Order: sequence, then C-alpha cells, then structure tokens
Amino acid sequence: MAENMEIFRLLYLALGPGIALAVYIYYSDKWEPEPKTLVIQSFLLGGLACFPSYFYEDTFLRLLGWEGITESGEYTPWWHTAVYAFFGVALAEELCKFLFLKAFVYDNPEFSEPFDGIVYGGLVGCGFATVENLIYVFSLGQETGIIRMFTAVPGHVFEGMILGYFLGHAKFSPSPEKELIKGLCVVVILHGIYDAAVLSHSDWSFLIIFMMVLVGLYLGLKAKKELAKHSAVIEFSETEFIFTKKGRKKRTLVLKDIRNLLSNGKLNLDDPLVVKKTGKTKTVKEIFSSEIISQYSGLVKSPPKGQPVKLFLTMYGLTFGLYFYFWFLRNYRNFRNYKRIQINPELKTLALFSAAIIPYFAYGVVLGELGLSRLDASIKVALDLAVAAIPAIFLFFQLRILKRFLKRKMKGAFSVGMISLGFFMFNGLGKLLPPNFSYYWLAAITLIVCEGIILAFVQKDLNAYWKLEKEEID
Repeated sequence: MAENMEIFRLLYLALGPGIALAVYIYYSDKWEPEPKTLVIQSFLLGGLACFPSYFYEDTFLRLLGWEGITESGEYTPWWHTAVYAFFGVALAEELCKFLFLKAFVYDNPEFSEPFDGIVYGGLVGCGFATVENLIYVFSLGQETGIIRMFTAVPGHVFEGMILGYFLGHAKFSPSPEKELIKGLCVVVILHGIYDAAVLSHSDWSFLIIFMMVLVGLYLGLKAKKELAKHSAVIEFSETEFIFTKKGRKKRTLVLKDIRNLLSNGKLNLDDPLVVKKTGKTKTVKEIFSSEIISQYSGLVKSPPKGQPVKLFLTMYGLTFGLYFYFWFLRNYRNFRNYKRIQINPELKTLALFSAAIIPYFAYGVVLGELGLSRLDASIKVALDLAVAAIPAIFLFFQLRILKRFLKRKMKGAFSVGMISLGFFMFNGLGKLLPPNFSYYWLAAITLIVCEGIILAFVQKDLNAYWKLEKEEID
C-alpha cells in the first residue's frame, strides 16, 4: 500500500500543476469562454508536441556526437552547451508547439479575437509541460517533481502564453509573418537561456533558471493583461459598424457581434464593414487591431460572472485541490476590478500558496531527515495538524475580507468560522491517513472532494452576490 501512496504522490506532482494552470488559463477568458472540445484538443496537441521534439533532440545529439552533454560529470565546451540549448532543445520544443498551434488552431473560426491566442497558446504549453512532467517525475522521482513545479512547468506554460500573444496579434495584423517570427524568436531565446543554465551544471545556474522563470512569468502575465483589455473592449464597446453583403440586408453590429459572427464562420477577417459614425470602410482585421484598446478607459464595467458550483467541484477534484489557489486569485481579481479595491490578487494568492505548500515539504524534511516520526507517533500527528492548520488560518482571514462585501447585500451568507473549521478538518484527515490504509487512494480523493464541497458554499454565495450586482445595473 505504501507503493500505491507513492504512485499517488507522483501522479499529483506530475499532473496537478499542468492541469491547474490549464484551468486558470481557460477561465481567464471572461467574456467568451472557448469551446471545450477545442480547449481539450489544444491541451492534447501540446502533449503530442513532446514526442517529435524529443526525437529531434536525440537525433541532434547523435548526429553531432555530443551524447555526453546531458551528463553532469562530463566536461563540455561552453559553446556545445549553448548550441544544444538553443538549437537542439529550445528551437525543437518551441517550434513543435508553434507548428501544432499554427496547423490545428490558428485558422479555426473559434480563434475569433487576439486574447484567444493567450488561451490556446497557454493550453498547448500546459499539455507539453504535463506530458514532459510525467516522463521526468516517474523516472527521477518526487524531488524532481517539486523542482519542476516551480521551474519547467510554469516555464512551458508562460512561454506558450507569450507565443499565443504573438499569434493573436498576427491573426489580426496586416503583416502576420512578422508577428509570428517575432513570437517564435522571443520564446526560443527565453527557453534557450533557461536550458543553457540547466545544462551548465554550474553552482550559479539555479539563479539563472529562476530568473528566466520569473521573466517568462512577467512577460506572460503582461501579455495576458494587455489582451484582456482588448477583449473587454470587444465585449463592451458601443461603436457601431454596418455590414452589407450581396443578397442580404444591412446589419448594424457592435464589436461583440463581429466576434460572434467570426466564431460562427459567418464573417471573414477580410470582410469590409462601414464605421457608422465616420463612414469609413475597414476590414474586420483592421477593426480588431491593437488600436481599439484605446477605448478601454471609457468602458462601463459589468459585474463578473459567477462560477457554477458543479463546475467548481469538478475542477477542484480534477486538480487534486490545486484549483483552490486559482479560485482565490479569480475572486480577488473580480473584487479588485469591479469594486476597485486596493489589493494585489497575485501577491495574496502567492502568499496563500506559500503558506500551504512550503510547510508541507518542510515538515517532510523534519520527519524524514531528523527521524522524529520514529521517536514518537504523536510528534507526526502534531506536525500533520499544524501543516493543515496553516492554510486554514490563512483562509479564515481571507474569507473575512470577502464576507465584508457580501453582508452589505445579503443576509445569512456563509460562516467564516465554520468554513475554515470544515476545511481544516478534511485537510487534516487527509494528512493523517496512514500509508498502509487499504483504501488510501479512495479516501484521499474523497477528502479532497469534501474540501471542495466546503468551499462550494462560499462559491454559491458569491454567485448570488454577483447576480444581485447585475440586477442593480440592469
């Protein structure tokens, strides 16, 4: 049974980060969520892109006779490392992602606005990272999975988002080739520097590795933020255009209508539309160019949509509870953007993640390296409960912030104390499960789902709150 527990941990480490980031990216598209079939297809395409890239990398080494370059004990000239990092690994992996995106997603009618590039590019990156993670974690073990959770996985995902950013611009640009080449070059350079640091096996290489992950994170989120504004303009702009086509009556459209017609295949990027206010004729491609973002500051903001409780529970279970952090991030952003409160959602979510994850692995070192669990079983129980209590305490204080908004409009909203206590109980029971328990897997997954059910009460009240906000505006 201990072996089953180890397999479960490895699966958690291998699948959880990639799937959780995929969920986060999917729900970043606030106004027009992409069709689930194409979303799943993009994730799987990213996974498939692993195999030709690995074949190319292996062939590259064999042809040049540099097989020893990946061994830490082998001396390798610096320029061998640089050539292999940039042209043997980075170019192979990013080019495969790019080609799969370009061949199967780029020309799809559902790719109907620039922000869709962030979604599909990010999902391809998630798929690639997840399959690659499975290979590494099951061959090299848990420590590798933990390291890759903070390095390679987010690296692939945010590089996918950066690549998607340029694809989004390219599709609605008069010179798409320039944007596509620029995007491919940027991600290859980022990826190449990262791999050169990994392959150098130097004492200082970890600094370069984390620096490049942070650079990719910054650029990916910056790209997402820019195109999210673009997406909001398309959703809420009231600028009108006249669409005429042979055999059809004139139609007056706003940007949202144009996007929907593109998705349905009833409008093409090169179709001409007349700007009602000025009488100028522009193609859809010109209308959706980056210039429309200038309208963002004058938009009337609409209350965000809630999330169906069933969908929340499904995502919470599929990501083994990792969706918890993205759920918090989403809710913080909703209140910041709509209520204009001065909070930093990313920083708060990172603090929550650190409060939950770092003690979990730290206590493993205490038990394993120092052997305290062999001295007294009560010490292990105490540490287990302490680790479970840390995120529950953090949850308590954060839910109090959300509750302050809800109680102004709703009576009988969720109890902060009961939610935090219930979360602590199920989280603590999960950590107290003995490895030799006959139904360990079933019990662990059940307790994770129970955590989600506890938080679903909060989601239910949040949905009701946003519904009341929408009714007030309407």
